[in-house]
Amino acid sequence: MSRIWRILLAVLLLLAVAAVGGSWWAWSQWTGPGPGSADTSVVVEVPVGMTLLAAADTLEARGLLRDARVLLAGARLTGQTRSLRAGLYRLPGGRSPRDLLADLTSGRTVQIRVTLAEGLDAEQSAAVLADKLTFGAERFLVVADSLVRARAAAEGWLPIGRGVAWMDSLLAEPGPQVPRRLHWCEGYLAPDTYLFGAGADPLTVARHLIRTQWDRLDSALAVASAGPKVFHSPHELLTLASIVEAEARQANERTRIAAVYSNRLRQGRRLEADPTVAYLLHKRGRRMFFKDLEVASPYNTYRSGGLPPGPIGNPGLACLLAAARPDSTRELYFVSDGHGGHVFSRTLREHQEAVRRFRRAKAAERRRRGG
Repeated sequence: MSRIWRILLAVLLLLAVAAVGGSWWAWSQWTGPGPGSADTSVVVEVPVGMTLLAAADTLEARGLLRDARVLLAGARLTGQTRSLRAGLYRLPGGRSPRDLLADLTSGRTVQIRVTLAEGLDAEQSAAVLADKLTFGAERFLVVADSLVRARAAAEGWLPIGRGVAWMDSLLAEPGPQVPRRLHWCEGYLAPDTYLFGAGADPLTVARHLIRTQWDRLDSALAVASAGPKVFHSPHELLTLASIVEAEARQANERTRIAAVYSNRLRQGRRLEADPTVAYLLHKRGRRMFFKDLEVASPYNTYRSGGLPPGPIGNPGLACLLAAARPDSTRELYFVSDGHGGHVFSRTLREHQEAVRRFRRAKAAERRRRGG
């Protein structure tokens, strides 16, 4: 073999060794452990629209990557430069660049626990969600309102004379008839404790809450009492249940309160439900006055007959079931007993006596406190 061929062969061998060595080095950088310990973790946020370059720089700055260029090169070679999933990620130390990229493209974000209590109204529920998740309350309400309105328009379950256009006009802006802002999604945001990914968007969350409430409505309708009903649509059942939710402080009174309101509706009496006025005037949990009961609004059940146009809060499953299947009683009235429960009456005379006893008890309590 001539000297030239020997030199050429040596060069080729050196290049092959270098290529193998370079490939091994690149692979070890891509798959080898990163800085830090698996016993510690770092929470990293990937906002919507974040680029891979920005994400890699963040990982390097947070001590999870030695060199952001390794992750970028690996992503290009594997075709994952546009695969990031927005959200909040808890990433342990010691992860390889390959594993870190897999984490950020998996969508396995930190789970956040959110509790929506029974009876919260739409704005209160949106505020709870906004406090825990990454979107604003107003953005959520716009999305949730549009979902419920679209279903109402498609399925036509609003009562005659109170269709979509009428509700739109009522919900448009606060005015004399409706002093507060109202929402299409009122009542349809199922109360419960949920686990959402930290990057969950308002559409995903709203769809889940609304779908859950519709499933519960279907369950309640399935067990509804036989015979003529005081509600003629799921929307009206939801509205009645929301009033029961606002009144009931003790679980064993739900079906009895539902019976009182059902009896009044059946007899053509006005509901005269304080919570409807409190909701209308944003005075829930605050003292109301006789002048409050004079506001001219379809939500004021002291002046308007039948059910209000829509729910006054988001009722839980127990109150939906109570409204669908109330007790079989002839009671038409109830008043607080001063201890979290109520005194129920069949006649106005009995009710007036119960009211007098309640007022005497409250007056005596004030005197004791004053003394």
